[in-house]
Formats: sequence, C-alpha cells, structure tokens
Amino acid sequence: MTDVAEGQQFDYADFSGETWEDREFVSCSFVEADLSELSTRAVIFTDCDFTGVNLSFSKHSSSAFRNCHFERAHLNKIEIADCSLLGSVITNSRVRPMKIVDSDLSLTSIGGLDLSGVILRGCRLREANLADSDLTGADLTGSDLTGVRAIGTKLGQANLRGARIDPMLWLQAKVTDSLVDHGQAMEFAAAHGLNIGG
Repeated sequence: MTDVAEGQQFDYADFSGETWEDREFVSCSFVEADLSELSTRAVIFTDCDFTGVNLSFSKHSSSAFRNCHFERAHLNKIEIADCSLLGSVITNSRVRPMKIVDSDLSLTSIGGLDLSGVILRGCRLREANLADSDLTGADLTGSDLTGVRAIGTKLGQANLRGARIDPMLWLQAKVTDSLVDHGQAMEFAAAHGLNIGG
C-alpha cells in the first residue's frame, strides 16, 4: 500500500542517501532539503515545492515529479529513467551534468537554463518551454520535440537524430553544427523555403 503524505513540510530535512519506494507526496514542501544521493522507485511528487533543494547524485526510476517547482535547486549528476516531470518548472538551477532517458517532460519549463551537454534521450518534450536555454552538445536522440518553445534556444552540436521536430523549431532555434539525419535535413531546408530538386 502506498504511503501518502499531503501538505506536509520537510523544509531543511536531511534525507540524503535514503531509498524510497511506493510513496506519494502531494503539495509538500522540501525547501532547502538535502535529498542528495536519494534513490526513488515508484514515488510520486505532485505540486511540491523544491526551492533550494539538493538532489545532486540522486537516481529516480518509474517515479514522477508532476507540476513541481524547482528554483535554485541542485540537480547536477541526477539520473532519471522512465519518469514523468509533466508540467514542472525548473529555474535558476544547476542541472549539469544531467541524464534523463525515456521520460515525459511534456509542458515542462526549462527555459533559460544552461543544459549544455545534458542527456535527454528518448524523452517526450511536447510543448515544453526551452526558450533561451543552452543545449549546446546535448543528446536529444529519439526525443519528441513537437510544439516546443525554442526562441533563442541554442542547439549547436546537439544530437537531434531520430527526434520528432516541428518546422517552427528550425526557424526559432540556433542549430549550427547540430547532428541530424537525412529526413531532418530535408525538413530544415523546407522550413527555410528551399526547393530541393530531384
């Protein structure tokens, strides 16, 4: 049976190195809490406040951070797999290096962050806010980038092969030296009005 905590405050608490399974947190506060090296599996956080939290070196699988708020958070060296960050907002935070694979980041806001070199492989980023983020050299292979806000986004040298991309991204983001597949190269040309003859 899932252990549920609702509306509780865990501000400044020390949970470093712990392992959590089958737990749920709803509208809880983890302000300035130490969750470094935390390991979670099947743990759900909904509408939680992670302002100033330390989640560095933590690992999460089959868990969820839904509509959560991360500000001034330490998310470096975090590893996330098969998770959901649906609708969460991350601002003014340390996020690199970071590895997120096969996870749902739809409607997340990670605009204005230094995400250079991060791994976001096989992720769903539908309608996410990437505006003004630096994703130089990031690994986005196989990810779904449809509907993302990409004004001012830097994707130079990023690996975009196999990713689903709307024409608008090719017009909004800076993609110099990005790694793309043949189909994406054709889409880029079409988005810029090029007529490729046979």
